Amino acid sequence: MSKKNTTDPDAPDFDLDSFLNAPEAPPKLDDKQFDALEAFLEQHPNGMHMEILDGFFCGLICGPDVMNPEEFIPYIFGGKAPEYHSPDQEEEIRNTLMQHWDHITGMMKNQESYYPFLYSDNDFKVNGNDWALGFVLGLDKYRDSWSELLEQAQIEENLLTPILTLYLETSPDNTEGLIHAEDREEIVTTLVNNLPQIYHHFSEAREKKSQGTLH
Repeated sequence: MSKKNTTDPDAPDFDLDSFLNAPEAPPKLDDKQFDALEAFLEQHPNGMHMEILDGFFCGLICGPDVMNPEEFIPYIFGGKAPEYHSPDQEEEIRNTLMQHWDHITGMMKNQESYYPFLYSDNDFKVNGNDWALGFVLGLDKYRDSWSELLEQAQIEENLLTPILTLYLETSPDNTEGLIHAEDREEIVTTLVNNLPQIYHHFSEAREKKSQGTLH
């Protein structure tokens, strides 16, 4: 699938006007918003925590399909609507989720580096397995639309390889063993670089489906 390179000025199809005038991505969550959302997620132990949620949103946003993110709110909380203490809390949590969604989307559209939220251990090391799980959960909602990249990934390395590598590390069928620390760091770096590329890989498909929903 062809796509414009909007960040390399030496590319023949570089769109300077779009690059210079790209709208700034909506702001990321501030510490107060993040802490409130994280605490609310922790009150629903059958649902997602922040790392899985971040991967889940990225998997949905980067894919070729167009959806209303609010329809996935019950899925985040274990398959049912979350329990809110008040209408104000419900509005706050929904707005926070949508702001996080919009921030990721804006970063992807502008081909900026979006650094996924990854929990770290006491030595400040991350493994990324739960984030990759979240991404695959998002991908799995529209698996047929991802078939091209998924089938290619079974044959050779592609944009999904670092994500699938982290996801499969914790699989009972893993025969490759654990990832070495140096390799993990490189995998996470490649993952960050690949995310906007995955998003733009499917730009044409999303545009066609978006136009189809308008008729």
